[in-house]
Amino acid sequence: MKHGVKALRRTVCVRLAAIVAVGWLGLAEAQPPTTATAPIALQGNGPYYRLALPLGVYAHAAYGDLRDLRVRNSAGNPVPYAWLRNEAAAPHFTSKEVPIFALPAIAPGTADSAEDASLGFKVRPDGSLALAGKPARKPGEAAQWLIDASQLKGGLLQARFDVAPAARGLFAFRLEASDDLRHWRPVGGEEQLVRLAHAGQTIERLAIDLGGVHARFLRLRWSDPQNGAPLTGVAIDSVQEVEPVAPLQWTGALKPERCGTDHCDYALPRGLPVESLRVDLADVNTLAQVGISGLLVATPAAAEPAYVPRNPLYALRHQQRRPAPAASSAGEVPLLDTVVYRLAQGAGEARSPLLALDGRSYSHLRLRTAGPVSVLGPTPPAIAVGATPRTLVFLAQGAAPFSLTWNAAPEKNVVQGSSPGAALPLATLLPGYSPSKPVAAGEASVTLPPAPVAAVEAVVAAAAQLPVPVQPDAFRKWWLWGALGVGLLLLAGMAWSLFASLRKDRALAD
Repeated sequence: MKHGVKALRRTVCVRLAAIVAVGWLGLAEAQPPTTATAPIALQGNGPYYRLALPLGVYAHAAYGDLRDLRVRNSAGNPVPYAWLRNEAAAPHFTSKEVPIFALPAIAPGTADSAEDASLGFKVRPDGSLALAGKPARKPGEAAQWLIDASQLKGGLLQARFDVAPAARGLFAFRLEASDDLRHWRPVGGEEQLVRLAHAGQTIERLAIDLGGVHARFLRLRWSDPQNGAPLTGVAIDSVQEVEPVAPLQWTGALKPERCGTDHCDYALPRGLPVESLRVDLADVNTLAQVGISGLLVATPAAAEPAYVPRNPLYALRHQQRRPAPAASSAGEVPLLDTVVYRLAQGAGEARSPLLALDGRSYSHLRLRTAGPVSVLGPTPPAIAVGATPRTLVFLAQGAAPFSLTWNAAPEKNVVQGSSPGAALPLATLLPGYSPSKPVAAGEASVTLPPAPVAAVEAVVAAAAQLPVPVQPDAFRKWWLWGALGVGLLLLAGMAWSLFASLRKDRALAD
């Protein structure tokens, strides 16, 4: 009898240990992950500050929509913040044909300006220009062109050039901007107008990205004045936005993760809003027709980011494209069809331009070829993607210094926005906020620690391959707690049975 009681006690202990282990695992999942931090530098008097986040933040944060970001003061307490462009008024677009003036080359010994002995302008009452001198005799003889954008408001998005129908070739040039025709500043690097025939295909590139520059006048100067395109017209698309837009930032070169018979897939940093794409072909004299598409991974609908960056160039160039599906449905989203090329032309090369994308977040970008993937060359091309950084505004509540913090790993079973310090609506953060007026705030910057590049790339690649969970985490949480509860009930039943057996043994002994 004593032996049976001891065996029963051992059984109870083993089962109790198992139940405690299950409970410990369930509670361990609920423990908050380790947080990382980066210092914030302030400029201005506050109390509000505008902070544009570097693209590297996506490699650190646990969530692609950055829901885990917090701004903290010196005491470690979270301070209120809001995403800046979520609720700003929609941008206003304008497309307009603008006046152009064919100019001769600058005379020897003349200062580097738009003025020449045979050239002068007068300003009309509305601020536009009228030519007072004589232009070059023919458009094909112009060594430079003056473009009057004085009647446009806001930032200049792109210039669309018309050239004579018979013009063929590669026409390299540089653009400069001015507000007074005396002081000029460069706009980007060397650009190219392209109209070529190659292997039965026609390549035409007559639209140039202006990067949102603000200027009244533009000056186009041919790199080779003897080989300038005969321009017949210029149209400029501009945009007026309430909030200033942070400059585009670029990733490093991304090599294909895998290639199939007619496509190559490129893994992207998690959550990165892809707005621009550069395709770098490895071999000269390569030309291929490609389709660009984004790959989505099916996720629960609740995980869809509230913020979708706006890319006005994509909207202008691809107005007939259907909107991308919600992230809750996996699949391939067609974005654009284009020709990519790298061709030797005289002493230089003609390269395909930057491609505007829709600003969504994708797990991969796919380059699909019209034919075998080998048309891209023996070595698959590398790509780089550009994005406009997300910008937040925070209230400098408490003592400096302030810091940006984020989770190093995803939290389990936490509802978005439920944690202290989560992003607020702008109207809550800024009393009297109006979407039609810019936010008055000082400038802030953050210095991120180096990202573990290899680890991040491995995690991104592995995450893209993971199957979608059949059950959400919340179900798993309640299953664990349910198992723990059942185990406790079983433990109570076994304890009652044990005590009853001990009482029976005492009664028999008496």
